[in-house]
Amino acid sequence: MAVDSSDISNWYNSYITQGNTLTDLNTAKTDDITTKNEILSQKQTRQEEQLKMIEEKNKLILTRSRMLQLSQERNIYKKKIIYTLIAVILLLLIITLATYVSLSNKK
Repeated sequence: MAVDSSDISNWYNSYITQGNTLTDLNTAKTDDITTKNEILSQKQTRQEEQLKMIEEKNKLILTRSRMLQLSQERNIYKKKIIYTLIAVILLLLIITLATYVSLSNKK
């Protein structure tokens, strides 16, 4: 079995071609991974921004909820004052009528 120089040359060229192909594939895959990594980084940044916005809106909702609760409490207090004033006015009216009736009966 003799190996001539053309077989060695063909084998060497095939080896170099396969090496170049593998290098090209490796470079392409590396570029693809880098691109996907950049896309993931952008999505992660966007998600973090969205989470911050959600937290801010949650705080705003809590603040508005507390403001609404305070407003309702003030309205309840004002209703109590109004009902008390109406009761006092009705009491004065009843006392006035009772006094009028009792004085008109004495005459």
